[in-house]
Amino acid sequence: MAGGMRRAWWWVSALVMWTAACMPSLTRPAVDGRRRFYLTKGSFQGNRALTACAPGYHMASRFEILDVSVLAYDTSKGLTTDDSGSGPPSTAASYESPGPFGWIRTGGASQFTNPSGAPGSTAGSASLNCATWSSNSPQAYGTVAYLTDRFTAGNDSAWSGRPERCDVTSRVWCVQNAATGDAVPPGPGRRRRWRGGPESELRP
Repeated sequence: MAGGMRRAWWWVSALVMWTAACMPSLTRPAVDGRRRFYLTKGSFQGNRALTACAPGYHMASRFEILDVSVLAYDTSKGLTTDDSGSGPPSTAASYESPGPFGWIRTGGASQFTNPSGAPGSTAGSASLNCATWSSNSPQAYGTVAYLTDRFTAGNDSAWSGRPERCDVTSRVWCVQNAATGDAVPPGPGRRRRWRGGPESELRP
């Protein structure tokens, strides 16, 4: 009799655990595989931009975060504004100082002076980089990028940028070293392995 009760209890416990495993978690945040990025809350001179990002992130190249629609903004680490919701801040947040601008890597050669001699003439371009982010000289210039506060049409980018003196402090755009997990959840009977983490239990 006692043995039968123990077996029944074991089967009930196994059924409860199996059912719980099949149910979606109400507390665990969804992981959709999108790479995360953010704009730092703190501000840094140009020669400190490369070390401004949190562990697991690095200073972003403009090409890594060009298409924000395929990225996820990390609101736990990045600057947020009244109406940014789950997305990044834009220049609509004009009251915020020093503004939602951030140093960004250019993808070009090491450069800190504008060949034309007038830093303002490079507005909208991305060529200056504080001598590859090694200088905080007031004579050196880097590039800051920002999301505009205007809707764009066609293939126009939502991004813009401008030169900034390397001795001026600015925020930094950071991007995750790797995506958080599989973009497509594993099917029934497969094991789930998130990038950077161990395999979890079998999912029904």
